[in-house]
Amino acid sequence: MEEVILEEREETALITLNRPKALNAFSTSLTTKLLNIIESLERKREIKTVVITGEGKGFCAGGDVKEFYQQQDRWSHIMELAGILHQCIISIRKMPKPVIAAVNGVASGAGMSLVLACDLAVADENASFNMAYIKIAASPDGGGSLTLSRTVGLKKASELIFSGCMVSAKEALELGLINHIAPSGKTLEVALEVAKELNQAPPLAVAACKELINRSLFPDLECHLEVEKRSISRLGTTQDFQEGLEAFFEKRSPKFKGV
Repeated sequence: MEEVILEEREETALITLNRPKALNAFSTSLTTKLLNIIESLERKREIKTVVITGEGKGFCAGGDVKEFYQQQDRWSHIMELAGILHQCIISIRKMPKPVIAAVNGVASGAGMSLVLACDLAVADENASFNMAYIKIAASPDGGGSLTLSRTVGLKKASELIFSGCMVSAKEALELGLINHIAPSGKTLEVALEVAKELNQAPPLAVAACKELINRSLFPDLECHLEVEKRSISRLGTTQDFQEGLEAFFEKRSPKFKGV
């Protein structure tokens, strides 16, 4: 089974994360394939918009905790995975065409960071979002700590990151995390309609506008991603991180000790 599926629907490229049994979590292989696809689309002049969605009930559950748990050298593994993910985020922001997230279900951790990196987002009315990193004693990656704070402001970003609480589609719309709420099961349909409208816009002007937005909001993106990568990799070596993983699999509350 292909972990990432690319379809070209006239002037729109549709990318589908395809690990539904794992809620499309970021494994090393899925993230690498996603990066290769995104980079290939940058060079296709006939493609004017990109839509990213997930197969099944979830959009993306974040990093693959099973893959984390199996690693003996977590520092190296997380450095590698976060590095690939961060290249995806950089490519999305540098791509001279709009990227739309079609959030069909839960977007958690790095999955929420992926949504935040996209230019626009459409969410199913039953979709939910959370910065879940704190639940396993980790810190955000995928640019989430930067893009979230510059979307919702200091106080709300701090609340969402420190608590890892779940946000409904309605609240996400109110906070400016998404642009549209779609009726249940119609998320991709609505996202493709948004893309179709954007396809009529002048591509050179769209590219220039996106570059200006990047310069305004994210001039320090690459430096910030490097700091995020090192932070989450360091935390991945702690006893608290191990406890967070074990508590996740044992379906119990973790007992963190600060070590």
